[in-house]
Amino acid sequence: MARYQSKGFNRFSGRVGNVIYYKMRGEFYARASPTEVKDCRSELQLYYRERMRGTATFYGVVRQTLLALVWQAVGQRKNRSAYNLFVQANIRAFNGTALLYELVRFSSGSLGLPHDLQACREGDKVRLTWRNEKMLSDERLADELWCVVMTEDKDFRIIELGETGATRENEIAEVELTTEERGKVHFYCFFGSAGRDDFSENLHFVL
Repeated sequence: MARYQSKGFNRFSGRVGNVIYYKMRGEFYARASPTEVKDCRSELQLYYRERMRGTATFYGVVRQTLLALVWQAVGQRKNRSAYNLFVQANIRAFNGTALLYELVRFSSGSLGLPHDLQACREGDKVRLTWRNEKMLSDERLADELWCVVMTEDKDFRIIELGETGATRENEIAEVELTTEERGKVHFYCFFGSAGRDDFSENLHFVL
């Protein structure tokens, strides 16, 4: 607010442009008028809100499964919430209109993946092969193989050690698909420590 002195306008009160003139206690003053509040729901903002909503919904499903162990473990290591880490890793997979399967991250952590990890589908079975480094510790050789099978309708199934019986040491594993998974599937695989306190990133295959 500014005190306004002008012989020509001492009898005037009201608004001119973005300035309001008014009289108070015998003095004339001028102040800027409030600017209009713009609608913050721009097309871009709505797009990002939809991405965030999709990612949060996806996390709500994942956190009810064994995959919650992955994000809890990485959260403890980084001293951050599992939710924030999951959103950061997966928000790019939600583009507002469709799920980008190749960008989905079911796993994260500091463990490395083995060399030449390959997935080959033979009918209703998926055959996985890989090569280990020569000087791996016994602890790393005991890392468990985890797999996630995801269909085009976004349903997914988690396959852990009890179903594959495979550890890093084996360099081979076989996963059987269900009747619902006989069409095209998105196949994700990663390794987790035997104590389930650290994991690798996942690899994605379209089979």
